[in-house]
Amino acid sequence: MIREAIRTTVRGVGVVLLTAVEVTALSVWLGLVAGADPISTSALVGVAGLSAGMLVESLLAHVTVNGWSRPVPARAVAGLALAETALWVGWFGAVRWADGLAGVVVAGVAFAVALVPRHTAADNAVRGRRPLASLVQRATAGLAVLQAAGATVWLLVVTGAVYLPHWVVIPTVAGFSTGAVVGAAALALAAFARHLLAVRHALRPARRSRRAGWRSSRTTLWE
Repeated sequence: MIREAIRTTVRGVGVVLLTAVEVTALSVWLGLVAGADPISTSALVGVAGLSAGMLVESLLAHVTVNGWSRPVPARAVAGLALAETALWVGWFGAVRWADGLAGVVVAGVAFAVALVPRHTAADNAVRGRRPLASLVQRATAGLAVLQAAGATVWLLVVTGAVYLPHWVVIPTVAGFSTGAVVGAAALALAAFARHLLAVRHALRPARRSRRAGWRSSRTTLWE
């Protein structure tokens, strides 16, 4: 019982760290690229910082689920980090070219669809499977929708595209505006919920397949 409590606490700390790393990396990246040209030193530094943050996040996700007992799949972790970086950059580029609020929402929907295979591959990797063993899962589709919704709300509030009600009065934090604070809080809430659900899903035992396979009777066929 004590050992299980320690594991639960450690995984809780891991989810908090995952959230902190993601929100920090995205906030720094947006601050660098929001007003910069697509091809500029500021944009390149922002993308490099975002890639590093996503790499740390992917590594933390593996360790949070498996601890250090299972070797870290370095190629899978790096590939997932680069894939998520590319998706964030692509989404932001689509938002910059979007026409009005409707365009931003459409970009968010496309972002969610593109995130599904990425989250499915991440779930496969932390479970010790081949990352591309499957590309769509019902659970990871929900995670993708949650992430895209949080990202959309975050960007709309931070950039001032959606104004906060007059009764929302939050003092500035370290010089950041009310919109920046509220947007970061919305992003952090969505990221925390997503990481928590992703870890819980990854820890669930795999279901046994009912289909017969060419295996020994002493082995188990898993999906």
